[in-house]
Amino acid sequence: MSSVQWASLDAVKKELLSLEGSDAVSTKQWPLYEILAHCAQTIEYSMTGYPQMKPKLVRKTVGRMVIRKFLKQGFMKHDLTAHVPGGAKLKPQGTVQEGVELLQQAIDAFQAYSGPLAPHLIFGELSKDEYDRYFAMHIADHFSEVEHAG
Repeated sequence: MSSVQWASLDAVKKELLSLEGSDAVSTKQWPLYEILAHCAQTIEYSMTGYPQMKPKLVRKTVGRMVIRKFLKQGFMKHDLTAHVPGGAKLKPQGTVQEGVELLQQAIDAFQAYSGPLAPHLIFGELSKDEYDRYFAMHIADHFSEVEHAG
C-alpha cells in the first residue's frame, strides 16, 4: 500500500473494515498487530496525556512548524520503528483482528471524547480537528509499509 493518504479518522475506519478477517499481509518493520496497537496507543495518549514530552521550546517552535507542514501537505513521514517515548510496552504478538479492534476502539473513544485534549509530545497543543487529521496521516504513514498478500 505505498503512498497511502487519508484525510480523517473516518477514512481510516473504512480501511480497517477491509482488514477484518485478514491475516494475509506483510510489513517491513513491525507485525501488523504492533502497528495497529501503536497507532491506537498514540490516539489514547491524546486523551490521557503523553508519558514523556519534548521540551516546551521544541513544542512551541520546531514542533509547530512541522505539524503545520504536515497538515498543509496532507501527509507525513516519520521513523516507523519509533515507539512513543515512555509509552507502555506494547504486547509483541496479537492477531490482525485484535489489532483492528484496538485501533477501532481508540478511534471511537477519540471521536466521542469531549474533554480537554492533551498536548502532543512534539507538536504541542492541537485542536480536535488537527489531531484527527494528524492521526489519519500517522496511521497512513505506517500503512505505507503494509502489503496485502495475494
